[in-house]
Amino acid sequence: MTFKKLLLASVIGCALGTPAWAANMVLNNVDPAGVGFNDMTPAVPVGGNAGTTVGAQRLIAYKRALELWGKTLASNVTIVVQGSFARLTCTATGGTLAQAGANQIFSDFPNAPLPGHWYGSALANSLAGVDLAPGGPDVPGPTDEFTDDIVANFNGDVGKADCIAGPGWYYGLDNQAPAGQTDFLDTFMHEVAHGLGFQNFASEATGSTILGLPDVYMAYTRDLTNGRQWNTFTAAEIVASAIRNGKVVWSGPKVTAAAPLVLGPYQGIRVSGTLSKELEFGTASFGAIPDVNNFKGAIVVGADATGSSLGCVAPITSAVAGKIALMDRGVCGFAVKAKNAQLAGATGVIIANNNGGAAIGLGGADATVTVPTIGISAADGAAIKAALPGVNVEYFSDASRQAGTEGGFVRLYAPTVVAPGSSISHYDVVASPNLLMEPAITTDLRSARNLDLTPALMQDVGWKIETLKIGACDTGVPSVLANGELLHASVDACKASSGNQGQFVSCMNKVTNDAKSRGWITGAQHAGITSCTARGTP
Repeated sequence: MTFKKLLLASVIGCALGTPAWAANMVLNNVDPAGVGFNDMTPAVPVGGNAGTTVGAQRLIAYKRALELWGKTLASNVTIVVQGSFARLTCTATGGTLAQAGANQIFSDFPNAPLPGHWYGSALANSLAGVDLAPGGPDVPGPTDEFTDDIVANFNGDVGKADCIAGPGWYYGLDNQAPAGQTDFLDTFMHEVAHGLGFQNFASEATGSTILGLPDVYMAYTRDLTNGRQWNTFTAAEIVASAIRNGKVVWSGPKVTAAAPLVLGPYQGIRVSGTLSKELEFGTASFGAIPDVNNFKGAIVVGADATGSSLGCVAPITSAVAGKIALMDRGVCGFAVKAKNAQLAGATGVIIANNNGGAAIGLGGADATVTVPTIGISAADGAAIKAALPGVNVEYFSDASRQAGTEGGFVRLYAPTVVAPGSSISHYDVVASPNLLMEPAITTDLRSARNLDLTPALMQDVGWKIETLKIGACDTGVPSVLANGELLHASVDACKASSGNQGQFVSCMNKVTNDAKSRGWITGAQHAGITSCTARGTP
C-alpha cells in the first residue's frame, strides 16, 4: 500500500540545484517576484556569504544547507525541498521562526524496512531506490501533483518591529552570528532534518495516527515507564506517554552508541536552603550561557512596576540586584523580562512556565541582554515561591552522569503539557552541550561543521551515510563521524583556504591527524583519506 499525505499547499516556483554527488537536494522556490528569495533589497556580504541582496543571501545560505545535508546522506533520488520566506505567525516579542516537515508519506513501498509504518517521502524514495511520486516541482492549480518531498518555510519578517523585533536573521555560513541575531544556517539544518525523518506523524494531543498506522520514528520512541515502543501504543497510551517528562527516550542503536561521544557530564541547576531539589531547565537563545561561574546566588521574585511577577513593565522594583530574579511566563517576550531584570542589577534570570507547563527553552533576541537566563516548569516555579525567602540556586556539573539521558538512552522532549510541533519530535532541552534538534535554536550550535546526534538518528530510521569524496576520489570513509563532525565540511574548508595542492594536502593532514588522534577515525580510514587527498585538487 502507498499513501500520499499533503501537509502544506504548494505555490509556483523554480528549482535551484546542488552539486551532483551524494544526495542531490534542490530548492523549489515558491516566493513571488520581489519577495523572500527574490527580495532585491541591497545587503552587505557577511560570513562567507557573498550575496549582495537579501534574496541572494537567502538563496546562497539555503543552497549551502542543502549541500551540507546532501553530502551527509546517500540517495540516488533527488530530494526537492519547497521553500519560502513568507511571513509566519509572530508579534513584536515572539513567534514562529520557521516550520518544516515531510510533504508526503508512504508505507509498504519496495524495500521498506518496517511493513505497515509511514516514512517521509525523502527517506522512502531513498530506500525504494526510485521516486515514488515522480514529477516536476510543485506548482499551484488543480493539476498540481504535489511531488515536493519537504516543505521548509521561514519567517521573512523576523527582525521587523512587529515580528520578533531585533537584528533579525544572520545569513553568514560560518555560525558566527552576532549577539541577538538568529543563525539561519542552524535554523535551516534543524528544519530540514524534520523533513528528512526527525518527526513522527502522530498527534500527541489525541493519540491519533494517519489511517491507524504508526511511523518509523515511533518504532524507536520508547516510554521507560513500561518499556514499550510508541508503535505498539493505543491512542490513549500515546496521549499519556507524551507528557511523561524525562521518561520518553530514543532507543535507536546509532544514537545510543553515539551519545557518549557527543554529550558531556550532566549539567544541572539545583536549589538549596528552604527548598532542596534539582531543577529541569531549558536555556535561552539570548544572553550568556549559564555555567558554574555565572549562575548562582539567592533567588528573589522579580516584581515589576505593577507589582506583577511577569516582569514586563520596567522598572523591576524588588531587590534583585546581585541576585537571581524569578519571573513568570506570559504577556511579554522572554528577552524583555531578562532585560528588565538585568537593568535592575540581577545577575541571572529564571522564568517559570505557566499553565502547568514543563521546563522550556526560551526563544527571543536582544543583543543587549548579557545575563544568563533559564526556563523552568510551572511546578518548580511555584515551589520556589512558596519556599522564599531563603532559596539559593547554583549551576553544577556531575561527571558521573551523562547530560540528556535517562536509563542509558537519549531523552526526547516530553513536556508535561503538550507543545504542538515540539513534543516528542525533538531531543530534550536538558542535553548538554545543546543539540541541533532541541525545540529552540541556541547560540552554541555549529551546524556548518557538526550535526551532533542528528545523523545518528537519521541512520536509525533508515538513512545511509554518504562516503567522503575528495574530487573524483571516494575515500570509503563515512562523510560524517559518529560524533556528528562533518568531514566533508573540513574538506570544503581546506579547499577554500588553499591556493595550491601542497597547501590543500597540508590542511587535510591536520584534519585527518587530529581525527585519528581523537579516535574518530581508524588508521585504515586515515590512509584512505590521505590517499585521496594526494590525488584530489583544491
